[in-house]
Amino acid sequence: MKKWYLLTLITGCFLSVSAQQTAEKLIADVIALTPRPLVKYETKPRTNVFLLRTGFNDAIYQEKASLAALKGKVITKVELIYTTYRKSETFDQHGLNRKRLRALFAAAPQLLTQPSVEWVLMAQTGCTSSEEGKDYFHGVAITYREPASAALRDTELEFLKGVADGTVPPSAYDTYLKNELKGDTAGTAASAEPPKIKMPAFPGGERARIDFFANNIKYPSTSEKSEAEQVVVQFIIDKEGNIQHISLPGAGSPTPYHEEMLRFMRTMPKWSPGSVGGKKVDCMVMFTVDFMERGSIIPSPLEVYAMDSETAPSIPKFDYSRIKPTPQGKFVSTTLANNNWKQSILVCDVTASMAPYSAQVLEFIKGQFAKKDTSMTHFVFFNDGNDRKDNTKKVGTVGGIYIAKAVTLDEALIQMSDAMKAGSGGDLEENNIEALIKAEAACPTCQSTVLIADNMASPRDMSLVPQLTKPVHVIVCGNSPILNEDYMNLVRSTKGTLHFNNRDYSNLHTFEEGATFQVGKETFVVKKGQFARRD
Repeated sequence: MKKWYLLTLITGCFLSVSAQQTAEKLIADVIALTPRPLVKYETKPRTNVFLLRTGFNDAIYQEKASLAALKGKVITKVELIYTTYRKSETFDQHGLNRKRLRALFAAAPQLLTQPSVEWVLMAQTGCTSSEEGKDYFHGVAITYREPASAALRDTELEFLKGVADGTVPPSAYDTYLKNELKGDTAGTAASAEPPKIKMPAFPGGERARIDFFANNIKYPSTSEKSEAEQVVVQFIIDKEGNIQHISLPGAGSPTPYHEEMLRFMRTMPKWSPGSVGGKKVDCMVMFTVDFMERGSIIPSPLEVYAMDSETAPSIPKFDYSRIKPTPQGKFVSTTLANNNWKQSILVCDVTASMAPYSAQVLEFIKGQFAKKDTSMTHFVFFNDGNDRKDNTKKVGTVGGIYIAKAVTLDEALIQMSDAMKAGSGGDLEENNIEALIKAEAACPTCQSTVLIADNMASPRDMSLVPQLTKPVHVIVCGNSPILNEDYMNLVRSTKGTLHFNNRDYSNLHTFEEGATFQVGKETFVVKKGQFARRD
């Protein structure tokens, strides 16, 4: 009995020390990052961002108990935010940041075990005194991903139907959710054909309107001119020619681009009202503005709809085709098309958060069927156990794997939808390798397997990799710049290829012991035959 008690005590102590060692290694990595300078961090509410505040010169987190709200959520990014102002030249900012990180890990130890979390140092440069520092935010901003809900799942299924029938592009996922989730019908009601009307007129005519737009819409000075963004604007010109009910359909958390368009719209002069059959009517106007890279601004032509003054306005259906794809928004479909793997079976993770990538898979399948290309007709969709309880999931028998030999797009969509309806994953780990083994059995003549994987979720069953007999080409999905090394090792073991953040990597199996490999800003080294992050 004494021996058993002693072993338990030693094991518990070892785990605690191991966690501390992991924390100290991560702290050293974070402190070594190059800080991102900014004048002052804005604390206005942002979707799926949790703020945890400390004092100006301490490592004591206020409202630490509120961290319980993060339970069950997937952490994708943590920003450590501080000011560069120092009262004394001997002040140790790194030392204070280390204390803040240690306190964070003590309060939220799950941050040590979640894969592919992006860590960022944010250095506020605008503070010039201790008194000013009290008005600056100090602490961490934690970006997280919500677990799947029934409403989200239903909305994603409708989104995928739209992708399949061509009415919604895969790149419109975020905008689609903002418009359609939680029963929100704004921007979705069908509209009749716009009646013939006398158009509302800008003072001085159309040329004057174009000049007014060109001269008065400004590129926000607080925005980096490195990524394009489109803003949709909607407003009413009433029967007196006044501008009313300005809105930005599809906008989530306000950005400098949205704020600029609201500012611009408030400067709009009075118009001549529109009319139908000689009777003045309210008119709804919609247009978009593309804020392009390097600072150019491109407004679209106006769309004008006459409104019956005696009834509520009929909002036109949102045109999702306006959404321009980003490189990540077409990464999966482009990778599948460019590599053209013949005689392969496609295995797709359809757990929570994977819908935008599943949409790209559908787009690829749609193109294959349109070309009558039959090189890839076997598809496997997996959901990590059909929503079974996490504590009942045993490696190799988790289930939730749906296999289809589809000859039409509808058949593939039905099987994908059935898998999504049956489960959304649960815990962070997933049964990727079990699904790959089932795929090999379903298509013995297939020469390789293509895996669409979630970078934020590690395979729970890496121990099963030796059972795989064919190359696995892994397309790693997610916005994090930090690669989950489990997928590197899966590719290395099966002599497949790796595709991550719009880059292709091959021949990982040829790297010898001690060799290093760069992926983005991360360096990996081969240790005991496996890739690991370099210390």
